[in-house]
Amino acid sequence: LPDISGTHHLTLQWISWDRPGKAVIKKTGTNSYSISGSQRGNGQTLKIDGALIMITPLELEFDGNIETGYYGETNESCVKKGKQTFLSTQGRKYWRLQNMASCENDGLTDYVDIYF
Repeated sequence: LPDISGTHHLTLQWISWDRPGKAVIKKTGTNSYSISGSQRGNGQTLKIDGALIMITPLELEFDGNIETGYYGETNESCVKKGKQTFLSTQGRKYWRLQNMASCENDGLTDYVDIYF
């Protein structure tokens, strides 16, 4: 399997696809990595921190915390904890978090993407 160590673009569509954040991926073992990164803008923030296991070049298993939310007066946030799956589908150049439901249960979708 390929080594995905390095700095990768990280995006949440509510913030921006044009001004990506950064995620640093470091190799910790055979097909295993740590990941830490963030994106901030438009009054919103995305933070990711945890471990990745590469199942295939198109599938990553994540275990850790992914936090999305607003900063400022309300400081509302949504934290997805534990195991999550990121997949690259349809020839896309990023892995997308498959648990896309917003914590607010408002019918909105969060697209959290880690780029190759």
